[in-house]
Amino acid sequence: MAGEAKKLFAASEVALHASRKDCWVIIGGKVYDVTKFLEDHPGGEDVLLHASASGDATEAFEEVGHSTSAVSMMDSYLIGSIKGYVRPAASKATDPWSTDVPPNSRTMQGNKGPPNPNTFLDFLLPLFVLGLAFAAWYYLTFVSKNH
Repeated sequence: MAGEAKKLFAASEVALHASRKDCWVIIGGKVYDVTKFLEDHPGGEDVLLHASASGDATEAFEEVGHSTSAVSMMDSYLIGSIKGYVRPAASKATDPWSTDVPPNSRTMQGNKGPPNPNTFLDFLLPLFVLGLAFAAWYYLTFVSKNH
């Protein structure tokens, strides 16, 4: 498609192309047909299939930090752009599929404040074990030989 004009697509039209045989992704308002690149993608084909199925893959693409050669390679897969594209303002905090846990979730409730200072038992128990080991060694080395 190098010589011909790029086509304008509706996002709903691009959503129909989310399979291994026909995979399109939206990145930065541009539409890329990555079907031929699925097997060669360093992250695996599932990454591109998920990006295709989830709609706009701009944020996911930018988070990975692709190399300049990867970005320049994208031009060969460009087939058009999205009509009236507006970059989504969704962040990780509002993304229901995000695996990141928000900082004030239930997992943090037990970790309020600084860690507890060391208690007396933290020092006493190892000293007791060390003393017991020394006593056993002394008994086995000196006392039991004399009897």
